[in-house]
Amino acid sequence: MWDPTGDMLVREMDEANIDKSVIFPADFGLAVGEAAVSIEEQNRIHAQAVARHPDRLIAFVGVDPRRKEAVGLLEKGVEEWGMKGLKLLTAAGFYPNDEVCYPLYEKASELKIPVLIHTGPEITPFHSKYGRPVYVEDVALDFPDLTFIMAHAGGTAWWAEAVSMAANNTSIYFYLAGWRPGILNPLDFYSTLRKMVSAARSRILLGSDWPSIKLLVSQAKWVKAFTEIPESVKEHGIEFKEEEIEGILGGNAARLLKLG
Repeated sequence: MWDPTGDMLVREMDEANIDKSVIFPADFGLAVGEAAVSIEEQNRIHAQAVARHPDRLIAFVGVDPRRKEAVGLLEKGVEEWGMKGLKLLTAAGFYPNDEVCYPLYEKASELKIPVLIHTGPEITPFHSKYGRPVYVEDVALDFPDLTFIMAHAGGTAWWAEAVSMAANNTSIYFYLAGWRPGILNPLDFYSTLRKMVSAARSRILLGSDWPSIKLLVSQAKWVKAFTEIPESVKEHGIEFKEEEIEGILGGNAARLLKLG
């Protein structure tokens, strides 16, 4: 699980035929106690991993908006270290539409970068109530020039709410990180995925939650869940167009991140 250089991740990307991955630190510090490594250093290590693998990795800044240095760290991460977005872990104790987040949104708007926001339930000691996707709608309306990505698509508890937010606002995307164990129950997983695609289409991103779930479902197996959909699923009338799968596997992300 320990991979400060990104080398392990890139090897597993090679095995799964993944071209690029977005990486970022999750700022848990104010919720569970500070780590031995400061959040600034955690972000710098992620930026260094990108410098080591510039053609394969992209980094977002991860910082709790309640930190007094949050805006400055975001600016440093983007302008000095070349990071490409902002990650907010709301489950650490704040709502995405809390005013404490707004200085970061304003800076993200100035820097023209996307904002990734945790949505969905969380494990103890984190607070699931902060992860309702509906709160993302407020900030998307307040910052119409920003692109927002709902991590985990609201999870299995609130995925329909997340999808409805994305379906009704073209600046809201969501990704499927955390959904990998779902492929162990393929009929349920693909039935839900079909509903997501039908509603939000070009605003669905893959996501992996690497490395936390890799022991259960590998990167390669996760990718094959989209490239090799089981015949047993198709027999139930659940099918996907080639362009829908290509969008989830990278086309939508490439457009959002302006990768060409």
